[in-house]
Amino acid sequence: MSSILQCPVCRQPLLATPSGYQCAAKHSFDAARQGYVNLVLAHKKHSKEPGDDPDMVLSRRRFLDLGYYNPISDAINETIRTVLSRLASVGGGSVLDAGCGEGFYLARLKEALAGNSAPHLAAHSAIEYHGVDVSKFAVRQATQRDRTVGWFVASINDLPFLDESLDLVLSVFSPANIPEFARILKESGSLVFVSPGPRHLNGLRKIIYPVTREHDAPAITEKAKELFFPAAVQRITYPLELTSNQTIMDLLAMTPYYWNIDRETKGKVAALDRLQMDVDVEIRVFRKKSGDKTGELESGLEK
Repeated sequence: MSSILQCPVCRQPLLATPSGYQCAAKHSFDAARQGYVNLVLAHKKHSKEPGDDPDMVLSRRRFLDLGYYNPISDAINETIRTVLSRLASVGGGSVLDAGCGEGFYLARLKEALAGNSAPHLAAHSAIEYHGVDVSKFAVRQATQRDRTVGWFVASINDLPFLDESLDLVLSVFSPANIPEFARILKESGSLVFVSPGPRHLNGLRKIIYPVTREHDAPAITEKAKELFFPAAVQRITYPLELTSNQTIMDLLAMTPYYWNIDRETKGKVAALDRLQMDVDVEIRVFRKKSGDKTGELESGLEK
């Protein structure tokens, strides 16, 4: 794993040491006692503690641990299983969850690919898993899910990986930095991008907004067209009913609405003890363009 990490100061490879990582220029980064490494340079922080705060992180963990988003996770795992199966002859692979939060999706992916349900990925026992998030509070929680994953505090705008060092980047409900993803992906590597579908959380949005409309399609396909081919699209939908005020508030804290609504509107949500809505999520697979410009909508990936 250490051979693919990049020093955020001088861009040389970071090598593992007994206490963390160090590059040839002697820039060193110690591992926290929880097992993660902070690679965000102080002068590049936009705030004292960037990213989600502890309350938001704990809300997300409580909600996700109840299993409400397990179908999303399962669909992501199946998609990535298909993408990685083409690497079986190579016998390895490297995966990054960019914007990993508290580690729910990456930990479940690792468990799924290691299970008996993936015999055709038996050669992938050497898969390396990495998760980055700019919130150190989120990454601390992620280490509790699986200490064998390489967890790092880092920004998606300055990812601590060498050029063309990863096979797959996963981005779930997180901003995407297309040029940075293309930089770190190997030739013909894949990006799996997960975003809200048209009706996602419509019941919650009806409480928040007087007039609601469906979510627009994400702009990523247009933004990525110079560097990636679109390879697959899948939509996951199912009804969801929450019957606990705590769970409803935890869901709210996971969304951008938490920051965008006023106190009165937040009070309306806080008064609920039951909420019905739809989960509506789209999973898009993109293949990094190679020199010969081949690979668009490859067989086995179409949905």
